[in-house]
Amino acid sequence: MKIIMLLVTITSTLSACQPNYTGEYIEIGDSLTEYEKECFKENHIPYQYEKGKLYIPEDAFDVVINTCS
Repeated sequence: MKIIMLLVTITSTLSACQPNYTGEYIEIGDSLTEYEKECFKENHIPYQYEKGKLYIPEDAFDVVINTCS
């Protein structure tokens, strides 16, 4: 029982530490590579790719620059 409670506590703590990006989507590029897709997935960064343009939330811009470039 203690192990289950410990796992629930750890899972709750880790999920609470995930950032929620809610900013307006801004254009950051013209292409979406497999590397960028994987980087966005690993860092839980939402993105939109529409009509040949790549968009990310404005509040995720610094994270993308520091981790995915």
